[in-house]
Amino acid sequence: MADTDSGVSEVESVLLMVAVVVILAAITASMVFGMQMPEEPKPVVVTATRSGETITFTNHGGMNMDRAVEIRCWIGGTGPGDENFTLDTRAGAFETRIVPDAARVVVVGRFEDNESWILVDRTV
Repeated sequence: MADTDSGVSEVESVLLMVAVVVILAAITASMVFGMQMPEEPKPVVVTATRSGETITFTNHGGMNMDRAVEIRCWIGGTGPGDENFTLDTRAGAFETRIVPDAARVVVVGRFEDNESWILVDRTV
């Protein structure tokens, strides 16, 4: 007589059960450990433009401008000896500096939750 019983072999059933347990464990762990989506960036638009020897830093505002505590601008890098100043946090504020040669400018915004975001980092 031929064996007419059909079904899943023992090895396949064990593998399927292990896969189900691993998936359930991953879902449970993500709920227990509170995996969260990363916080969205804080869009604030600041530009640094050069015209001749003058660099103009302009605060154009942005969606989270009301949460900005400080906008700090550096010329030449972010080291202790590099020139830096604070740009007003209101939209439309601007500052100019005379810089004869190309220089790296870095602008960092600090927000109410004490997080800081690099807004500009380029050579002008």
